[in-house]
Amino acid sequence: MKKFSEESFRIRPSVSFVPLQQDGYYQFFLSDIRQSFNLAFSDKKYVKILTELDGSLSFLQLENKFSLTDQQSLGLERLFEILIERCVVEDIRIVALRSSDPFRRVKTFIGSYVPYHDVESTWKRISNSHAVVIGVGGIGSWVVSLLAQMGIKNFTLIDDDLVKLHNLNRSLFTKQDIGSLKTLAIDRMLSTRKKGYYAVTSIAEKLHSSTRLISLLKDNLHPQTVLINCADYPSVANTSAIINDAAFTLNLPYIIAGGYNMHLSLVGPTIIPRQTPCFHCISYGMDQLKVAEIEGAERVVKEHRNLGNLAPLAAISASFAANEYLKLILDLPQLKPTMFGKRGEFNFLTKKLTVEEYMPWDKCPYCSRGMP
Repeated sequence: MKKFSEESFRIRPSVSFVPLQQDGYYQFFLSDIRQSFNLAFSDKKYVKILTELDGSLSFLQLENKFSLTDQQSLGLERLFEILIERCVVEDIRIVALRSSDPFRRVKTFIGSYVPYHDVESTWKRISNSHAVVIGVGGIGSWVVSLLAQMGIKNFTLIDDDLVKLHNLNRSLFTKQDIGSLKTLAIDRMLSTRKKGYYAVTSIAEKLHSSTRLISLLKDNLHPQTVLINCADYPSVANTSAIINDAAFTLNLPYIIAGGYNMHLSLVGPTIIPRQTPCFHCISYGMDQLKVAEIEGAERVVKEHRNLGNLAPLAAISASFAANEYLKLILDLPQLKPTMFGKRGEFNFLTKKLTVEEYMPWDKCPYCSRGMP
């Protein structure tokens, strides 16, 4: 029995199929992810088929058009298996089903990393995931917006603050939101984008303890829940310590979304309990560096610092966090989150991103008995 019959394959539009100087060798260049691989062909019929592969013919029609022998048909099946697994070809009938889908570009993006027949199931896993965003101000509003635009449906938003006039320069709130709870303003924003699509739980509380956070979340956890810390009161270090404790108790991954500090966009670590260095491991590593710039950035806590900020600085940090979220949910061996055991700073003045790497702390009270 044939593996393929009605499938109408095409080479994905972002993939180039080009001959190399060495006779019989061809390169598949996946331009969207800047990767390539080479294959050698001894049978020129396969090259001819791939050159004309545009989805207009089914597999059976290709067999007939190119008068393939049984052995050649088996070889073509095997070739397609390889190209499907490497995200080079797709069934145009499946792609056509997305033509009116508002998230079709997101699904096309996913198709660069998973075979076309797995895109829908992967998409459902992503869209049905659960983002718990603690703090929805200058960073958090951007994070929620970016995740929602990727199609994530389920949000728990934790923040007791009201929208104020001075929030508008760096967040996604509007003048009409002033005086509203930030969580409710975000809920309204999502509803106007796609009514009835998003499920938002709004919790008007300030993060005080891991015990309280655990009690808020434990009965409403989706299969794939990620905590994202965008709260900076009384400090990012304080809120991250609380979230670290809750994450280990609930066994949930979490992202410290970073933030903006004077002229820096801070990019925080992504953490999976007992698999990667945790917040305390990284804090210990930072203490060992004894770098004056780091010591001055978050170590000095002053009231009413009134630091300058820009929306792009907040958006840069939020973009990193949203991308890390997607990588966590995709959970692909070839696409691990970038910020495992890392902390970054994007410098507005130099446009350079510097990243520091940290190892697990062997005396960490959370990780010392759980790290591989």
